[in-house]
Amino acid sequence: MLALDGVQDPHNLGAYLRTADACEALPVVIPKDRAVQLNTTVRKVVAEAAETTPVTVVTSLSRCLYELKERGLRVVGADAEG
Repeated sequence: MLALDGVQDPHNLGAYLRTADACEALPVVIPKDRAVQLNTTVRKVVAEAAETTPVTVVTSLSRCLYELKERGLRVVGADAEG
């Protein structure tokens, strides 16, 4: 699974979806607010990956990650500025 936070550019989201598809990371989780959604531009960028990589939209990404951690999944984060 790949969780993305704050991705605003549709081309960046498309690149993440293509990468997730290539790595078979299912699903991709994005927050409902303050992030680009799966729109026409993203679908053009990802081509076939939009059909094979499920995207789950959640109200609270932190709550989603907390619940996954509580169910035994390991949560690892990366920060471009870190």
